[in-house]
Amino acid sequence: MNLPYWVILILLLIAIVLYFIIPWKKIRDAKSKKSKKVNEPKELNESNTDKNENIEVTNEQKPIMGIFNGFGNKQALRNKVLVYVKEEKSSCDLCIPFEGKVISLEKFDTDYITMSEAISKGYHHIGCKHIDINYYPNKTLIPESKYKKFDKQKHHNKVLELFKLEQEIRNLKYRIENEQSTDTLKDELKLKIKKLKDFCKANSIKHDSSRLNPYLPDNIKFSSDNLF
Repeated sequence: MNLPYWVILILLLIAIVLYFIIPWKKIRDAKSKKSKKVNEPKELNESNTDKNENIEVTNEQKPIMGIFNGFGNKQALRNKVLVYVKEEKSSCDLCIPFEGKVISLEKFDTDYITMSEAISKGYHHIGCKHIDINYYPNKTLIPESKYKKFDKQKHHNKVLELFKLEQEIRNLKYRIENEQSTDTLKDELKLKIKKLKDFCKANSIKHDSSRLNPYLPDNIKFSSDNLF
């Protein structure tokens, strides 16, 4: 069968284009690596696999299946992300039930309460300062409770009373500065400041007068760090 010369020319051009487009070198390298891996001893392959996984997985929050961490210790088997709630000296009724408990960060979990469920019950509310710590089954030891429930609630109520007094003083200062400066408001401000000082003295609170700034950001207003 004799083909027209122009057909032969087109076929040659297609062959040349395919030769330069197809990554023949990568294909040869891939085949070579596959052959090398198959022929290597099993122990060597496993060693390389552990090494490669160690490089790729650096975030402890990712699901971990017994790989080696950066310190050379084999981490506990974990196929889902879990945390436990650190106990705080000051805690409200909403958060106390979750202290020392394991919470799952998965969307669904039949073994542990999920974070979304915990939040729906009041955990991690506005102003909450509880900390979630990584939990590894059969490895992580959750510390025993150091504070009694009554003492935590009592301490929390003191914090709330402190916040209330501070906010009342900030409101008075704002009114005096921006609305009206009357002797009545000034006298009320003096009484509130005295009440605050007496309260701090009675409860051993190290108060900072800068917390009474009426333009204080909310994240500082509702922080009790370094007060007790």
